[in-house]
Amino acid sequence: MIQKISMEEINIIHKTQFGISFFWKSKKDKLQVVFRDTGFFLSVEEVKLFQKNVIEAVEQGCCSQCKTPKDCKSILLKTPSSKIELAVSKIELEEINTLLGATLFQLGLKKYLEVCAN
Repeated sequence: MIQKISMEEINIIHKTQFGISFFWKSKKDKLQVVFRDTGFFLSVEEVKLFQKNVIEAVEQGCCSQCKTPKDCKSILLKTPSSKIELAVSKIELEEINTLLGATLFQLGLKKYLEVCAN
């Protein structure tokens, strides 16, 4: 089933040219992270795990024979789903890391401000 996103149905957490993270107003227990035409419906802990996987993939790097290491999609990124890995480039890893990191930062900031308000 194809689902169109209406801005009235979501609360944006973070948005870049590469992707977006948001909460569905009707489902507050998990958030949606969308990039490269792929959406992930994740808990905060799964977002943390995903970012950890991104950092590990950055350290892994490309194959030594690669002539275009930044653009080569030879890196397999583990997702929070044990059955799905994404073939990504170093540039995409940087973009994914930025999106996930900013998402976690915004969530932490929101939680902090809520505690300070009480």
